Amino acid sequence: MAGFFCFISLRLMKSFIVYPKKLGNRIYISMLALLLASFFFIGVFTFYNFKSQNVKYHNKRLQRMEASTLASISYYINYKKPSNINDTVIYQLFKYKLNELADIHNLDIILYNLSGELILSSNKEIVQTHLLPNKLDATSLSELKGKQIRLIERLSHDGTDYLNSYQFVYDHQDKAFAIISIPYFQLNELYKRDLRAYFVALSPIYIFLFFITSIIAFLLSKQIAEPIVKLTAVMKEAAVAKRYMPLSWKSSDEIGQLVLHYNFMVKELEISSEKLAQTQKEFAWKEMAKQVAHEIKNPLTPMKLNVQMFERKANTEDPEFPAKMKKFTASLIEQIDTLAHIASAFSDFARMPSSNKDILNLSEIVENTISFFDPLSSGILKLDKDCFVFADHNQIVRVLNNLLNNAIEAVPENVTPMVTVSLEKGDHKVLLQVEDNGSGISVELQDKIFEPNFTTKTSGTGLGLAIVKRIVDDLNGHIYFDTILNKGTTFYISLPMLKQKA
Repeated sequence: MAGFFCFISLRLMKSFIVYPKKLGNRIYISMLALLLASFFFIGVFTFYNFKSQNVKYHNKRLQRMEASTLASISYYINYKKPSNINDTVIYQLFKYKLNELADIHNLDIILYNLSGELILSSNKEIVQTHLLPNKLDATSLSELKGKQIRLIERLSHDGTDYLNSYQFVYDHQDKAFAIISIPYFQLNELYKRDLRAYFVALSPIYIFLFFITSIIAFLLSKQIAEPIVKLTAVMKEAAVAKRYMPLSWKSSDEIGQLVLHYNFMVKELEISSEKLAQTQKEFAWKEMAKQVAHEIKNPLTPMKLNVQMFERKANTEDPEFPAKMKKFTASLIEQIDTLAHIASAFSDFARMPSSNKDILNLSEIVENTISFFDPLSSGILKLDKDCFVFADHNQIVRVLNNLLNNAIEAVPENVTPMVTVSLEKGDHKVLLQVEDNGSGISVELQDKIFEPNFTTKTSGTGLGLAIVKRIVDDLNGHIYFDTILNKGTTFYISLPMLKQKA
């Protein structure tokens, strides 16, 4: 039991220090804190309750002792029936009797005259140590005369708490002739002993309750936090895989209602996503149709002019006809090849959503891809090992090929290409960097760099970086760049990283 208690304590400390923000740990700590707070308030209530009961008990006990002592004095006075009682008579009457009464009742007795001056004391040390005064002050006398019954004072001296009572002593004619004072010094002894015994008796119960509550709190916190953890894991998996994944929960409690509403929201999001995808697809095809028409129109115009010119000037009897025919067909074939290239580029761009994703080691793919680029033999390669991502292998290679080709082509002909490729692991991301020493990108062109049909080259369709961006976006990644004119450009690609290969 002690070992498990230590284990619970250590786990509590670790949970609070290492994972203070986890929901399960906060619930666990809160429940234990409530238990400890209840123990504390029970202890405080018990302490003050014992203290209050102790005061009541000793007040009653002192009252009984007073009554018994006064009864003995009254019997003695009625027996002696003294007359003209003064300080001397009181002294003679109680010189020996006062000690006798103190021994019988096991207490200390002090007698004062009606003016509050000391006459006799059964224990002279009490007066000598100033536990009780040699003469009563005017306030005490006034209060006693006003009450005409008894006056109780709660006093403290050198750390000792005690009670002291004052009462008038009456003769056989029911006339007050003295003031009796009875101090009571057992105020804290019994109270502290009983309180100690009470807490010692309750300690095993408190430890057992803390032990049981720790187990219950641990199980409850785990049960409450488990569906939240599952929900988080499913949402992370769905975010990486870009799939809507509903949850299952058997109970119809609050967590079940949360799961139910989450599944409903997921279904609605799936429907909305499909509608949005359809709308985007229709818009994309409209834009694609415009772009295809524009690109095809460019080579078709010279083709039409050449055919019309050849038709007007064609003369089979002309000795130069074979040469003209050859030049005409070569020009026509060149324009047809251009059309085929345009068609292939737009076809690839249109087929982008189709992919076959798997868990890939990006480090190996980058290293293998770079090995095919001879101009990069003088470049710099810095790769972290085992950077796993969830992506399509062919699309990743295509991204790398495009970035590396752009990096090499961005370098002027009179400059030796120096391309730096690095791959770094982050907390939950992997960052790919491709840096060149080319001419850079001017400010007015930077906002258009990822737009389809935009290119700074004399040839090409301008779809390369647009395709790269679509691939990266499809992987829930982010692509951006830094550039300095006449010094070079660095492209960055950030992708979600898997911790290890499944």
